[in-house]
Amino acid sequence: MTFDQKVIWITGASSGIGKSLAIELSKKNTKIILSSRNEAKLNEAKKKCDHQKNIKILPLDLEDYASLKAKTEEAIKLFGKIDVLFNNGGISQRSLVKDTNISVDKRILDINYLGTIALTKAVLPYFIQQKSGVFVVTTSIVGKIGTPLRSSYAASKHALHGFLIV
Repeated sequence: MTFDQKVIWITGASSGIGKSLAIELSKKNTKIILSSRNEAKLNEAKKKCDHQKNIKILPLDLEDYASLKAKTEEAIKLFGKIDVLFNNGGISQRSLVKDTNISVDKRILDINYLGTIALTKAVLPYFIQQKSGVFVVTTSIVGKIGTPLRSSYAASKHALHGFLIV
């Protein structure tokens, strides 16, 4: 796949893989929408990108499913279309099962799994209508093989494998 002339929406773009992806893709002939909860960090990430006029900021919270349809409409309006959605947003966890409160388990699943699925479902009708579009999902090897201290994180990534990975 070539990224030339593509509009790419990246969640989790304020740090880590998402930020690095944005920086690299900005060197191509692309237009990029950067999303995460932290607008200040999104602006910092944008400053590291090439071709500033082709980078837009769209704060969003994957845990707020009800907002994702409206956020998708906002994203489309920024450049007139979306060609690629990089589902990269998420949170991590490092703790023993016995020490992890159920509210932490729930939050990780809400953001990493359900938030990603909700955004995917919000974008899917648009991709169907335009008869093109690509979903990319960042997951983890712990989605296949669990490791100590990462039970909820691993469960959220395993769920993504089951739902999105063919």
